[in-house]
Amino acid sequence: MARLELFPIINVTAIEPVRRFYETVFGAGVDYAFPDDGDPVYLTLRIGSSTLALGLGTTPAMYRDTPLPATGHAVDICVYVPDLETAVAAAPAAGGAVAVSPADTPWGERVAYLRDPQGTMLLVIQNS
Repeated sequence: MARLELFPIINVTAIEPVRRFYETVFGAGVDYAFPDDGDPVYLTLRIGSSTLALGLGTTPAMYRDTPLPATGHAVDICVYVPDLETAVAAAPAAGGAVAVSPADTPWGERVAYLRDPQGTMLLVIQNS
């Protein structure tokens, strides 16, 4: 059967600090890196059963425009975690920031908002 899946690619100005953030805060592991040798310009991270890609967005892409690495945010990425407090506590030391501290929502979830080192907004939800 043909593969059908969706995963986000975050364009960044520096891959390594963002990679380390996702490894530290969410336990991500590198599935693929390009090129094979030297500093990667693209890599995919495995977080649980999900994939997140990081691309070096500093030169024109195949569509001839240079991607705009996060300078605020246009997309929120939702991440379910087994321990919300641990993820929030790890974010600042990993180069990120806590935008909204953990809070209970009216719909019954406990959530926080984090920013990765390049400013991408992450809605982090306690997996109940």
